[in-house]
Amino acid sequence: MLVWIDRILLVALVMVVAVLVFTSWPAAMDEQTLDGQALLAHMMASGVLVMGLPVFALFFLRYLPAKRTTSWLQILGYLATVAAGLVAIATVFLCMLPVPSTHQMHSLMSIHGWAGFMMIPAIVVLLIGTRATRSASHPHS
Repeated sequence: MLVWIDRILLVALVMVVAVLVFTSWPAAMDEQTLDGQALLAHMMASGVLVMGLPVFALFFLRYLPAKRTTSWLQILGYLATVAAGLVAIATVFLCMLPVPSTHQMHSLMSIHGWAGFMMIPAIVVLLIGTRATRSASHPHS
């Protein structure tokens, strides 16, 4: 049962991050801001990430005690995914506060973009590590 929950959480994470990347990529390449339908889709997917990342992080905590069958790539990918996601979420949250100046908001949004795009290689490492862990614990698969 836990294997299926792992798979569902990983598929959901990949899908949400894919939507976030695809909605922000054109604006990031042209050094513009998000607007219109892309912004709407990005905001909806980000809400799913804000609620889903803690669920993912808590559920995958059971892999942190380095068992023999847990791949170090899975642990590295997990930590990098959660860290990049938290930075992306925190920077937007800080922009919503009345504290940062306009220049600081621009800097925070730049950090937000980099953290968001860093989730791509982090998730790839996580998926490779998860596959390696699964192969090590189930030699027949």
